[in-house]
Parts: sequence; structure tokens; C-alpha cells
Amino acid sequence: MSNAERHKWDERYRAGDHASETPDPLLQRLLDRSLPLPQGRAALDVACGAGRNSVWLAEQGWDVFGCDVSLEGLRVAAQLARTRGVTLKLFCADLDTLSLPRERFDLIVVFFYLQRSLFEVFQSALRPGGLLIYRTYVADLAAPEGVLLAGGDNPAHVLQPGELAAAFAGFRILHENKKVGSRAIADFIAQKARA
Repeated sequence: MSNAERHKWDERYRAGDHASETPDPLLQRLLDRSLPLPQGRAALDVACGAGRNSVWLAEQGWDVFGCDVSLEGLRVAAQLARTRGVTLKLFCADLDTLSLPRERFDLIVVFFYLQRSLFEVFQSALRPGGLLIYRTYVADLAAPEGVLLAGGDNPAHVLQPGELAAAFAGFRILHENKKVGSRAIADFIAQKARA
């Protein structure tokens, strides 16, 4: 990631221009579903930003690691964790070069961040039986040609329909959904095969 992009995100977090402190509804439904939750409790929140999802997971008893490129975002996340009385293990990382230990996490969550080169990294970092929860923008094929009703005008930041299912073909898909409104969003929950 370029220094200019990192600076842009730092400025957004300094200005308070970030998501609310409420966790994403897809993540909140995790406990409401009859999902086969992993035995362990180590979670990774990729591109965690201001920490709304990380903090919520910690409140549910998960040992949470959160990574982001923005130090300012991580400061906001750390403050939110202190306010809520939970502990997070936060680290600043350029996600273009992120490497993770093999079979370290029981849960990896990614919300509104897409970097295809990380798909294999996530597969390796999940323990057998671990869950991947992904929510991000997806191309709306019904939109007029050249119009993206998703994450902006950069196709690199927009999934193609069925792309996550193909990328995680060895996983058992537990939930897959596409919502189209002002933005087309893909929801994806999958479980890594048990050894």
C-alpha cells in the first residue's frame, strides 16, 4: 500500500470519519446461527480499522488479533477496547505484504476489504474447522455497462459473482448471499475442512 493511501486512512480516522462502534450485522448474526463454531477462540480481524468488529468479538470471549495499515485506526480501536473493558492484540501491517502463521486462527473476518492475494494466506492461517466470514462489494451484473454500484470505480476492489466460492473451493460454504441496493454486497461464510 502506498504512503499516500496510508496517510488518507490516517486522516479519515483522525477526523472521526469512520464506521460506527456497532459491529457489522453479519458478524452479530454469527451467534444467532447454528454455525459449527470452532473449538478454539483465536480470531483475526483483517483491515480492522476503528475496531468495531474486533471489540465485539472480544466481548463474546474471542482472543482477537486486529490488523490494519492505519496507526490512527488502530489507536481508535485500542481506545474503544479500553472503553468496553476488553483486550485486543492490534498490529499495523501493510496488507500488500501480510504473512500469517500457518493454522493459527479459528476465525478470520474481513469486512469491506478486498485483496485477492490474501485468499491463500487466509486458507493457510485458518485451523482445520475454522471459519472465514467475508463481506465486501460485488459487481452488480444487472447494472448498465461501465457502472459499478459497489465499492467505487476500481474493479480491483470489487468481487465478481461467485469469486469467493471459487477461491475457497475446498471449504464448506455455510452461507452465501448477494444483496443489491445502492450497493451490491456479497456475504460469505465458509468452514475449512477438518483434518
